[in-house]
Amino acid sequence: MKRHHIPGVIDVFEVSEPQEIDAISNDPRFDRKFDSATCPFNWLLLKRSLSVLSYGKNRFPTMKPRDSVERKSDQQVLWNRLNLMVPRVKLGPEELEPLSNWVRGRGTDESLGLRAQQVLGRLFSESFVATPESWDAAVTLVTAPRSSNVFKLIWWNLSGKIRRAKRQLAGMMRNDLSAVNAIGIAVHNLVKSLRRMRQIYADIKLRKTLCPLEAVDQCLTAPVSIYRQATAAGELNGHQISNGSLFILNIGEAARTEGAGRFIFMRDTWSACPAERWVPAMLEGVWARANAED
Repeated sequence: MKRHHIPGVIDVFEVSEPQEIDAISNDPRFDRKFDSATCPFNWLLLKRSLSVLSYGKNRFPTMKPRDSVERKSDQQVLWNRLNLMVPRVKLGPEELEPLSNWVRGRGTDESLGLRAQQVLGRLFSESFVATPESWDAAVTLVTAPRSSNVFKLIWWNLSGKIRRAKRQLAGMMRNDLSAVNAIGIAVHNLVKSLRRMRQIYADIKLRKTLCPLEAVDQCLTAPVSIYRQATAAGELNGHQISNGSLFILNIGEAARTEGAGRFIFMRDTWSACPAERWVPAMLEGVWARANAED
């Protein structure tokens, strides 16, 4: 655990070790309330993320706190609905053909985002049609919270680019922020997984040795990082923490550690992804369908 600390200016911990991420995830002192008084740099990081990952004065589900009743209910409902789809999607239904076709090498890199967004969008709306504009909006949303280009971010805010991106995706999803998160944020992790799957498929010898489950295990990609904030002062693994200390959990790096695949979907934690079973099953279906030609 690495601390960046200048009293009154910054108090940020970067955490990459699986055991430490587990400890923070299981400790009720660490949350997504993001309402504790904090120092200027911490505030800037949180303000940037919350301003992007909120719409209509409501946070995206991935930014709601641990004790939110609405979050718990919505998360469980979506979990149940997606799990019902698992048996069918892992068989490689026809709607996965655009993704399987891309994995076979038939399609430009630029087209992948649209294809992935289309599949996720249809989970929430049967009339959803991904467009270049909707994909551009998704790229804007995923870039804005992490970009180090201060001038670009200032321009995007002044020009209303971020606001328009959220409005466009929310309009397509009837203001369902779980759906907006799927087609605007989570879709990028799916794109990374599919790019890896295409690389594996291109290696003829390798692909013939992998069953769908093995291929999926090699492809799944975790988000780069997630935020948590201390809601009380105290101690953690020998480090003194303050009320308002910001923790950046580098789950993308941690998930690459042997035996730490649970961080891809934050499995068995209060913030687990509702698509924990559906995404691997869908990728399994994509792989099976791509290899059906062999």
